[in-house]
Amino acid sequence: MNTMKKSLLLLLPAALLLGRCNKDEQNVAPTGDNEAITTATLTLTSQTTPVQTVTATVENLNASADFSKATLLLRPNTTYTGTITLLDKTKTPTLDVSAAVKKEANEHLFVYTPAPASLLTVISTDVDTNPAPGPFPLGLATQIRTAAAGTGTLRVVLRHQPDVKNGTPTPGSSDLDITFPVVVQ
Repeated sequence: MNTMKKSLLLLLPAALLLGRCNKDEQNVAPTGDNEAITTATLTLTSQTTPVQTVTATVENLNASADFSKATLLLRPNTTYTGTITLLDKTKTPTLDVSAAVKKEANEHLFVYTPAPASLLTVISTDVDTNPAPGPFPLGLATQIRTAAAGTGTLRVVLRHQPDVKNGTPTPGSSDLDITFPVVVQ
């Protein structure tokens, strides 16, 4: 095989990898330090009587995702406290990735984006220990307030931001990016 063909064969995998980069990922390229997550569970508990606990789970995030248990069925005009649990079921025993994220809170940020924006309001209620201008939000714990009845989605992105966390989603790379269907009725 001539030298030019060998060079092209060596460059092809690199070109394919570079073509997969996301424009919103800045400063930090995904590495082996990114979290391996196979399961994400969002648990919301209403602050009203009767108490309502809603659990939505997405499985097999590293293969073909199973959204069959992912819909959030919520009451209108209700405040919920929320937690997100992340697992890596490829490990034996199953690894609690949430604990790793909490331990590395200064390097992680959950970004919650409802669509339409008027459907929900999401506030992170936990923070990291970054020095001023921090601390910054983490997002393992949240407060979610629903509006009037409607349907939409809640996108949850976990940003990995070692040495660049500034309280915004821009720097870093994504460890998790999933969208939960939401029904407020």
